[in-house]
Amino acid sequence: MNRPPVQTSSFSQSMTPAVTASEGLEGALTLGQSLARIAMAFPEREAFVSTRFAPFTYGELQRQIERTRIQLREAGLGSQARIGIIVPETAQAALAIIAVACSAIAVPLDPRLTATEFDQLLGMLGLDALLLMQDEAGSSYPPAEHCGVALIKAVAEEEGMLGFNLAASQVSAASLDEEPEPEAPAFILRSSGTTALPKLIPFSHQNLLAAAERWKAWFQLAPDNRCLCVSAPYYSHGLKVTILAPLLAGGSVAFPLSAATVDVQEWFEDLQPTWYSAGPAIHQAIVDIARSRSGTFRHQLCFASSGGAPLSAEVKQDLQDVLGIPILEHYGSSEAAQIAANTPFPGESKAGTVGRPWPGSVLIVDESGAPLASGQRGEILISGPTLMSGYLGDTSLNEAAFTNGWFRSGDIGSLDEEGFLTLHGRLREVINRGGEKVSLQEVDEALMRHPAVLEAAAFSMPHPRLGQDVAAAVVVRPEATVNAAALREFLRNELVYFKIPRRILIVDQLPRGLTGKIQRQRLTEALIATKEQEADACAGEDAPLSSLESSVLAIWQRLLKTQAVTVEDNFFDKGGDSLLATEMLVEIEQLLGRVVPEAILAETDTLKELVVRLENLATHFDPVIEFNSAPDRTPLFWFHGDFAQGGYYIRRMAKLLGPQQPITAIAPHGLGNEPIPDSVENMARERLPYILERQATGPYRLGGYCNGALVAFEAARLLIEAGHSVEIVTLIDPPTANVRPWSRLILKTLGYILPDRQLAQVYVGLSRFGETSKWPYPKRIGHVLAKLYENGMERLAQVRGGQSTKTSEKDWEIHQRFLQYSNVMARYLPTRLAAPVVYFSADYTSRAWRQMGVSFESFDVQGGHHRCIKDYTASITTPLSALLERTTTETSTSSALLQGVRRSDLDGVAD
Repeated sequence: MNRPPVQTSSFSQSMTPAVTASEGLEGALTLGQSLARIAMAFPEREAFVSTRFAPFTYGELQRQIERTRIQLREAGLGSQARIGIIVPETAQAALAIIAVACSAIAVPLDPRLTATEFDQLLGMLGLDALLLMQDEAGSSYPPAEHCGVALIKAVAEEEGMLGFNLAASQVSAASLDEEPEPEAPAFILRSSGTTALPKLIPFSHQNLLAAAERWKAWFQLAPDNRCLCVSAPYYSHGLKVTILAPLLAGGSVAFPLSAATVDVQEWFEDLQPTWYSAGPAIHQAIVDIARSRSGTFRHQLCFASSGGAPLSAEVKQDLQDVLGIPILEHYGSSEAAQIAANTPFPGESKAGTVGRPWPGSVLIVDESGAPLASGQRGEILISGPTLMSGYLGDTSLNEAAFTNGWFRSGDIGSLDEEGFLTLHGRLREVINRGGEKVSLQEVDEALMRHPAVLEAAAFSMPHPRLGQDVAAAVVVRPEATVNAAALREFLRNELVYFKIPRRILIVDQLPRGLTGKIQRQRLTEALIATKEQEADACAGEDAPLSSLESSVLAIWQRLLKTQAVTVEDNFFDKGGDSLLATEMLVEIEQLLGRVVPEAILAETDTLKELVVRLENLATHFDPVIEFNSAPDRTPLFWFHGDFAQGGYYIRRMAKLLGPQQPITAIAPHGLGNEPIPDSVENMARERLPYILERQATGPYRLGGYCNGALVAFEAARLLIEAGHSVEIVTLIDPPTANVRPWSRLILKTLGYILPDRQLAQVYVGLSRFGETSKWPYPKRIGHVLAKLYENGMERLAQVRGGQSTKTSEKDWEIHQRFLQYSNVMARYLPTRLAAPVVYFSADYTSRAWRQMGVSFESFDVQGGHHRCIKDYTASITTPLSALLERTTTETSTSSALLQGVRRSDLDGVAD
């Protein structure tokens, strides 16, 4: 019988695995040796650039590697020591992982792990030490201390600079300074599998250098290339593709403030990458954000790569239209790095495929292991120098994973006659949720830990944006009672958020086959059928919608890009994800004119339930909302000042400042039918209890925008008068009319003469003049005259016909509120404050505020008075974050010095 042609890539014709030694590498080098060669040749070349830190050169990288090596060896940690690394900030995490891997074995860990997940991992990793940043050590992950793992504290360099020093307890006698072997692990990574615990993947120096050389060859990376890193450094793709591949090509890596908040200006204009690689969810978010911006944006991208999950043809085309560059899909695994890739060169890309595999690296086989002909589907087997040597700690895993030296990927694929690889699904029970891998059995076992659950089975449900999402079916014990909401709340302490099932069904029994195995596919089919029945039932209903229901429904339909949405639908079931949910909340906040708690989405299932909660919020107005809850951190009390749209910019500001900085947002008066006090002093006085309820004693941090900045300034004065200390008062573009000597004189004088409305108009005129303070005087005067004429014509129209027919009722209310605030602000004449003041200048200059604090710093921001907080938030939060961190350091130092003084005083008394 004639066997069909062997279907491998066009470069392989047998079952013998490829054994190419180096793929272009010059000998068997380690990661440290390779980076040292680049640093020696180009010490001043940038290696890391980031929004948060100053540029970091290859010379500085090499010095960090050498310093880390010395400090580890002095602590007794040799080249075979396994060192876990938990560093939340991405650039610092990347630096720590690389520095450790050049001297020992780095074990990157996800900072989002729950205590339960972390405890499970420690039992199997065999760590010799755990590296944490100094402010995380000893508190965030207490199980480490109970397992006998030594803690290494990484003490950060000076503010705004990358780098750290290690403070490590002595594990043993100082270790010999040996270079790691090329075939030894540089990293131990984790892979989601079908078991509850992840598999441990040792990735050697040889594996790593071969993988980097492969990516460099595919995309012809040069030293002037720069990769934008928006993937987590503790997972395979983020570390190998977006960090080490560009570095080992002599290029640079760019780190934005947040990979979770798409900021196209920061990502592409400010950081200036030439390429990036990410999953479909990020690509879709970039399309949505870019299209929502007015005008175009500049970038230097040459290509973008997509992996981790299938990229729809629609998203791919949309992204290519927005960016004007090729979007290229690739394929890889944690065990073998990147296997195949479409590249931007003629004839090296084909739509619908993941590209051509590297020569000799892929074989397609049937269930018996026999090679298949071109076009036939089968399991993908992998080989080559990027493939790991085997999983750690479980020989049975390796027996199942390898066949004649080939690694069984568990993926189903086919190769066409040109050698392009197409993926068709997975054999293993792992959900690919937008690039995040979720083990179904892990979710099963987490649910089973709930005392009311008798049986549980997680399964996949289709999702328009993520590809797949997690659902679960649960059988409850006869004597117990529990609902889906309670189970999801329980899982928040057991699983990372993306593993928590979006839908949990309470069922009488789980479907099983003849052998008793749970048939998860039947659960998926049953859920799809249920959702279709619900949609049909809703389609038959024709109940009238309330105004708010119609508005929220329109927002959902626009964001989800479908009209097939009803008030009985769930946002996430219809295709929403966390990025879209954030956009949806922002639009609802603009609609309602107030900030909405993010938890409201987790507490409601349908649009109808969400609207009920929103209506309840509207009738029970709370002027305070908290972000980034962290009880052990000093909060920033922020008077957002937005009486028109509710301060929705706060959500973005909180994300950019990061989870380490809690924010308590305080709304201005006048929202929710709250009366507006007659003075800024009374505004601050009425808001002061909200501050004291949350922080009884100082030091305090306050800030605000526009009118909110004035209230924050006055609140700081009240706190100081009450005997408290204030660390910092941050003002974003407040009017200068209140502090300029000549305008203060005008306002004070006219305040005795003019009625409220006319005084408000004078204040508005002075403020308009101040907004143009960066313009030449002729242009400033012309602008003010034009505004006065425009306002005069508007007042004339009002006198003749009342409220303008072109002005909506909401706009009219906001205008009246603006006039009330203008009158109140016109009578506020602040004096010097006994606290440090920081001023962010958009339209107003900072000169007049320079004498208003015991110290003063100012920063220019783009976008003008109204856009600086919305479109240029990062230009504010970057220096603000640094200032807050510096303030924390200074406070800690002062406290330590004070304690030392007190102790020495006591010692003197004792003597």
